[in-house]
Amino acid sequence: MQKAASLVQVSIEHLTKNYGTLVALNNVSLKIGSGEVFGLLGPNGAGKSTLLKTLVGILRPTSGTIKLDEIDIVASPEKAKSMIGYLPENPSLYTGLTTLEFLQFVGKIRRVADDLLDQEISDSLKSFSLEDKRNSLVGSLSKGMKQKVALIATSLHNPLVLVLDEPLTALDPRTRVSVKDWIGSQTKRGVTTILSTHDLDVAQAHAGRIAIIDHGKIVAVDNIEGLRKMANAKSDAQLEDVFLRLTEEQAQDPIR
Repeated sequence: MQKAASLVQVSIEHLTKNYGTLVALNNVSLKIGSGEVFGLLGPNGAGKSTLLKTLVGILRPTSGTIKLDEIDIVASPEKAKSMIGYLPENPSLYTGLTTLEFLQFVGKIRRVADDLLDQEISDSLKSFSLEDKRNSLVGSLSKGMKQKVALIATSLHNPLVLVLDEPLTALDPRTRVSVKDWIGSQTKRGVTTILSTHDLDVAQAHAGRIAIIDHGKIVAVDNIEGLRKMANAKSDAQLEDVFLRLTEEQAQDPIR
């Protein structure tokens, strides 16, 4: 059973990431509160995945800082990464290992004590209804099952910060429900969660605040009520309508 998390704030200040002459992130600043579920939305190619990969230390920023409390991801990468659980949009799993072998492998890399690791794996497999797949090869699992295994691997070390890039992509309805429940359980533990998704209903249901990124810039940050006001939308407008209005404005005024 996972213990309650110690609350951690994420601070991103003046973050820029260039690929030659291409500016993928342009002076991005965000503060994500301790224990907050924070949504990240944007069109394809807007900079979402680049922001997340920089946040978790896969990419090095051209300039700017990212801190978990006072721990700088660039200055203290090992310490910062030990606090993070990252689910990429297309997670890579070792398909030649069984589910149990893969999770044991990840747990040891994450330096989880053996006795705690065994219990954590057992509890997680039960929670995701994968107990009968513990000795099945990962490569033989369905896409939904693989996504569940990836989520378990993401949280085996009880991370204080979760970074989830499209966790619900191409999942069947039953699996989507179980993943949504899992996200909710992490929130209850006090984990700071950053959720990037094209599923706007999920973002609206789970995220307390939402940032919209377009062309590498943050277009807007607020809760759903605040975003509606920014978009001059109705008080009951769905996030999809708000998102389209705000990104259309950015396209019409890209220098803003």
